Amino acid sequence: MGDRKRTEYDVEISASVTADELVFQEAPEVVSRPWGEPNQEGTAGSDRSGLPRPVTTGVVYEDIRADYRLASRIRPPGEPSEDDADEG
Repeated sequence: MGDRKRTEYDVEISASVTADELVFQEAPEVVSRPWGEPNQEGTAGSDRSGLPRPVTTGVVYEDIRADYRLASRIRPPGEPSEDDADEG
């Protein structure tokens, strides 16, 4: 466990969705972030095709795909954070 690479995460969640057609009746408000104690670090993001940012209500979007990934890890005591490495 002490020789874990910096890019390895303790938890990773990913999901994909596809649709021939999709209509939003309300514009979604989406916020996601990795969180943990102590010394957590992580990443979250999505790639999508066929959907603009932001979407418009009532518009029919065709041939859509959305891929999402959230990853997080607890940094062992004494290990510098990625933010600390960027400063040096």
